[in-house]
Amino acid sequence: MKLLMCMSVLGMMLLASCSNQREKANSDDEKLQSEEAMPDIDGVSELQTPSDDEAQRDEISEGELPEEVTNLLKDDSLLSALQLKKVYKVMEDGEIFYDIAFETDEKETMMVLISEEGEVLEY
Repeated sequence: MKLLMCMSVLGMMLLASCSNQREKANSDDEKLQSEEAMPDIDGVSELQTPSDDEAQRDEISEGELPEEVTNLLKDDSLLSALQLKKVYKVMEDGEIFYDIAFETDEKETMMVLISEEGEVLEY
């Protein structure tokens, strides 16, 4: 009987010690996550601090595209076959570009950067 009692007490102590280790590991993980999410001195996380030279990017409708860009989209054999999803007007260093998102037949998103003059700059 004493043996059974000792075995059960030892088992309970083993479980308790394992539980404490798990709680300590969880508290260490939570502490690490809270430290990563802490804002910097100015109250804004470095990841959220906007750059002064960052381009302005606004979502616009397809109808707001200049005629040169619209003509390119109609005349280009690849682009005309894709479904247009979103259009962004990007203004950077006094220049205007259009960042256009298309959906492929495989349901993947394809981004194309087009100049205001209707030239493809980047697929």
